[in-house]
Amino acid sequence: PKFQKLDMSNIGRKIVSATSNLARRLGSVLDGVGGQLEVAKYTEGLVPSTRFIAIDNVSPTVSKHVSFIAPSASVIGNVTIGEKSSIWYGATVRGDVNKVTIGKNTSVGDLAIIHVAKIQNDYPTVIGNNVTIGPGAIIHAATLRDSVVVGAAAQVLDGCVVERDTVVAPGSVVTPGRVLASGYLWAGSPARRVRELTAEEIESISASALKRADVAVE
Repeated sequence: PKFQKLDMSNIGRKIVSATSNLARRLGSVLDGVGGQLEVAKYTEGLVPSTRFIAIDNVSPTVSKHVSFIAPSASVIGNVTIGEKSSIWYGATVRGDVNKVTIGKNTSVGDLAIIHVAKIQNDYPTVIGNNVTIGPGAIIHAATLRDSVVVGAAAQVLDGCVVERDTVVAPGSVVTPGRVLASGYLWAGSPARRVRELTAEEIESISASALKRADVAVE
């Protein structure tokens, strides 16, 4: 007898097609069942392109004379920003469980993070006038008085107070609860007092902040 030669490739295509159709129908059924079982539908509210986000109906308060807030920055919840201050690219200022207050002529550098605390201790974040916060720095539930510089990637943590006319060197870590005396350069992890600032250095802190505010306006 003559045997007909089977086209295995054609059979394979038919099997794959049938399996795919079955999988699509099954997926559609499961999706419908999941929708019926869902108790509360959730919609993500944090849109990456949105700069100002309210939390519990509390929206950021921003001065009409703020210098600059980058399109990719996020200002969230109970946040107040003063005149001629600036929030740069990728930075996050988040007042979700407590409040953040930022004064005048203050700049928050690229990718910096400003946050608060309320779980272990009740710490808002208060940042004064003429403050410069470097790129990638973290200010977490701390207070920075007027005319302070926090260098790039430095961290100032829960309950800390940095007194006026003070510089925290790049990459330094100010551990929780510390109070940094006025008029000094602090550096290291944990941060230690390195030396007294000169009169010219102290003057340059506010001068640099004012210059940066003017650049942001441009």
